Amino acid sequence: MSGRNDDAVTAMDRDAIKRLEVWIARQSGGRAQVSDLKQLSGGAIQENWALKLDIEGGDWPGSHELVLRKDAPSNVAVSHGRAEEFTILKHAHAAGVMVPTPCVLCEDTDVLGTPFFIMHRAEGTAAGHKLAKMDANDALAEDLGRNLARIHSIADADDLAFVSKPDGPVAMSSVHEYRRHLDALPGSHPALEWGLRWLEQNAPDNGEIVFSHRDYRTGNYMVADGELTAILDWEFAGWSDPMEDIGWLTAKCWRFGAVERECGGVGALDALIRGYESERGRTVHRDQILYWQVMATMRWAVIALQQADRFVTGGERNLELALTAHIVPELELEILNVTAPDTPAPLPGNVSPVRPAPSLAPLLGIARDVIRGDLASVLDGDQRYKALMAANALAIVSRQIEGLETGGGDLADLAANIRAGKGTPEDHALLLARVRATLAESNPRALG
Repeated sequence: MSGRNDDAVTAMDRDAIKRLEVWIARQSGGRAQVSDLKQLSGGAIQENWALKLDIEGGDWPGSHELVLRKDAPSNVAVSHGRAEEFTILKHAHAAGVMVPTPCVLCEDTDVLGTPFFIMHRAEGTAAGHKLAKMDANDALAEDLGRNLARIHSIADADDLAFVSKPDGPVAMSSVHEYRRHLDALPGSHPALEWGLRWLEQNAPDNGEIVFSHRDYRTGNYMVADGELTAILDWEFAGWSDPMEDIGWLTAKCWRFGAVERECGGVGALDALIRGYESERGRTVHRDQILYWQVMATMRWAVIALQQADRFVTGGERNLELALTAHIVPELELEILNVTAPDTPAPLPGNVSPVRPAPSLAPLLGIARDVIRGDLASVLDGDQRYKALMAANALAIVSRQIEGLETGGGDLADLAANIRAGKGTPEDHALLLARVRATLAESNPRALG
């Protein structure tokens, strides 16, 4: 077991590593040794582990830089399993999509406790906030377009039978799905109801159905030296309208602050479309891009509310989940701005902000726990004392605001009226004013 990272052995026990080596040896027919094992960042639904594999003899001799992908302790029911994702990855690789080369799948849960697959490691970074800070890169945007066209060229096959096809027009199916999700969540969300009503009224005619990535955005591809090296995270792939992928990639919420670069914060929309059309030989419906950007913003808002609900009612003590709901007002503002009535009403004054779940007290509580439990425990002396003082300050503020009312008691009636098609320009103005009041309190920069 020499040469292994001791921290990695702590995270994945030595017995598991030994079982992995034995399994690989059986698959390859050679002697296998795993080293430099390190869990990669990200992956709330899956765990990704970088590793070096040395094999003597057999069918795969030599040294290999690889990634092992397995289920995380908690996952999302609608995501594909590892065996299904491995199948999708093979089809994408065969279609010429820039993906990590898939190597081998293990469905024997006795090895690591869950199915996993191994693929070659791609170099570069996928961090959206870093990519959006780089110089504008239209060559990258064009390459993203070409690769998206190749994804959309993947043909149906028997081993893709597990990928369900939409029941009816994609746009309306999505509207109905998001309404069902809102009904299952606590509280009322009239701004999102306004957006869903707009999406319903402006739904495009039945479009083409193609194999789609369905999470094709900055953050899910890797870049090295300004060049695309890999498309990642295929767990939501399915059959859809090709414009859904384009809308998701170009939505403002996935530009990481570089809003002027419509292709994911990295390049121009024209460059993306140029790459797509040159590869696929079909014209992009530019008149539908705005519609699918609104749909993308709506989808992300619903997901954010679901993640926050996992913190509030699901008991998951996770600061990232707790913070996710607090991006919803920004998404609501974008939806309301884009879907404003042709003749908007003036904004009312003196409206109350609507604080999203989780409320401020639970949010401060998890922040306090992180400071006290995660940060203070690794600090010493004066720094530890200051961290504990900060945690105590958060506890005081949390207790003081626990009794605050969130306001907006009429939201349920307003949401119901909008869903029933009775929304007025005055309702839109009220919602816009409330969202702006909320952001003035929680994130004034979003109003800039």
